[in-house]
Amino acid sequence: MTKRQKIIITAILLTAGLLSTQLVDFNLRFRFIAGLGILACILSLWALREGLNTTKAVILMILPTLYTLAVASFYFLLPVRWLTRLPVAFAFGLTFYLCLLSQNVFNVAAIRTIPLYRAASTAAFLFTLLSAFFIFNVVHAFNLLFLWNGLMVGLISFPLILQILWSISMEDKVPTETYIQSFILSLIMGELALAFSFWPIPTTIWSLALSSSMYVLLGLTSQFLKGKVNKRVVWEYIGIGVLVLLVSLFLTSWTG
Repeated sequence: MTKRQKIIITAILLTAGLLSTQLVDFNLRFRFIAGLGILACILSLWALREGLNTTKAVILMILPTLYTLAVASFYFLLPVRWLTRLPVAFAFGLTFYLCLLSQNVFNVAAIRTIPLYRAASTAAFLFTLLSAFFIFNVVHAFNLLFLWNGLMVGLISFPLILQILWSISMEDKVPTETYIQSFILSLIMGELALAFSFWPIPTTIWSLALSSSMYVLLGLTSQFLKGKVNKRVVWEYIGIGVLVLLVSLFLTSWTG
């Protein structure tokens, strides 16, 4: 069985698992989501196991696992209609397939240079932001205390940021500075979540503001580590951040 066939089988099985969440008792759904995340990790490891070392076996499983958990958690916030959930499940299967392909490129690119690395980096960055958006949406939907919002966003952001920063150099062992950089960025994300918790904005805008903040922080850091930072790049990222901030302000209802 080829690696591509394994990736296709993995995507199909997880799509079926996502659809089956509708058949599970409500009290068991959180356990089922956790089980689906574990299954995503195991199946992804099986699909990509050729050429994996210990570091890659851990780092490359972060995005497929968290992306599955993010979509599965967000899935329950959708209207209870198959007309809505079937297209979302199909989209998940297709995007998860692309996600695993990008992780496979990193797996191979860590050994030898291949031309698909840039496309894989872009795809991984996009899936990281999507995962963050969906999970942050779920976090805010629970209406937790602001301290818990900050803690959970910080904890969730750390592995997402770590796997992106590692993909820049793809060393056999994650450098200490990468852990430190990931911790600092995730700490900033947690502080932003804490601050945004006092902002009377809808859940979708809250998660959009946070994921946009991650886009700016992670984008600028990545460009700096690649040695590609210049005034134009900095202003592009800042411009996007300011635009999202203005949209958030416009959509805020200060009168309740």
